Amino acid sequence: MIHTQAGPPRLPTVREAGTAAAAVVALTAVLALFVKVADLLAERHAGLLDHTVLSEAVEHRSSAMTVFMEAVSTAAEIPLLVAAVLLACAVAWQGRSWRPLVVTGGAGGLSVLLATLVKEVATRTRPPLATAVVQETGFSFPSRHTTVATALLLVMAYLAARRARSRKTSVLWWVAALALSGLVASSRVYLGVHWATDVTAGFALGAAAALAFVTADLGYGMLRRARGEQSSTRSAAEPTARSRSRRR
Repeated sequence: MIHTQAGPPRLPTVREAGTAAAAVVALTAVLALFVKVADLLAERHAGLLDHTVLSEAVEHRSSAMTVFMEAVSTAAEIPLLVAAVLLACAVAWQGRSWRPLVVTGGAGGLSVLLATLVKEVATRTRPPLATAVVQETGFSFPSRHTTVATALLLVMAYLAARRARSRKTSVLWWVAALALSGLVASSRVYLGVHWATDVTAGFALGAAAALAFVTADLGYGMLRRARGEQSSTRSAAEPTARSRSRRR
């Protein structure tokens, strides 16, 4: 009886390893940003920045800009969620894989959980009602609106960028997601329902939720391909081994 040995596990390509490393670095960076903002709040050093930014937003309001920012804030809720789910479904169907749905649902769910837990711990009050264009209830830190929108936008960028035909297009998806996330954050401050540090922390938490699932998906993909290639090597070697055995 002849035993065949599978070849060594397939090592990640430079692009795969670079993408995974970038995701880990980005995850570390946004977590550090959240810790920094939380520390400013805990040490009561955020007040001057927050009041200055809010005052500037109130001073430069206009009818047209208010309508636009209200539309942005509204679009970042149900419409964005629907868009994210539709994209995940399309990518899942095209690739015959549940992974896009797991990444999207996981990142969205984790972002809601993180924002809700931190709100209950921080118990920060919202800006004065006199400065608010729309009415919101609940605690202020972090902005759950910004947290969830950032998580969904970054996951959408990940799914789209993975299927982009060029590196330039891939980068554009990420830039667009970050720009839209910043726009959502700005709308919440402009409308007077959040402080600047609220939306900054919300961005960091949302990005962390998305990058956690992106990193896990990249790692799972590399592991699965390595095992798949190992299995293919074993399968290809077995007929040869049987043929040699018959000849003897």
